[in-house]
Amino acid sequence: MWAWLEEKTSTIYRDWKGDFSRHYKKYGRETIPPDLIHRQDEWDWLCWHFESADFKTRSAANTTNRGKKESEHHTGRLPIIYRVVHHKEKGEEFPVIPAYTETYDTVNDPKAAKNLECECECICLLS
Repeated sequence: MWAWLEEKTSTIYRDWKGDFSRHYKKYGRETIPPDLIHRQDEWDWLCWHFESADFKTRSAANTTNRGKKESEHHTGRLPIIYRVVHHKEKGEEFPVIPAYTETYDTVNDPKAAKNLECECECICLLS
């Protein structure tokens, strides 16, 4: 429950901040977003943040990294290893397979489907 709540609030905050970033990129510093119309100090801080070298460096790195992704995962920030441990604790013989199918879209993503196929082949060879 707490993990879900933390993930949800994190997503809402990230999206909210992203909306301001997109507004800043489109309209610049002079046009305040409607959500901050009476909070000029917060808008000034966000503009300073968007203009900082640290933000620009991280933003550029994140843009580059998103372009390198081969498969889209859909389980949030939780690493796959936690799902593997969960399935292992449930007594599953090969916990990597269900963990992978929960984490990656093996139906619509050909690369993820191919990776799953390779995993299954390796497990069969090792069994």
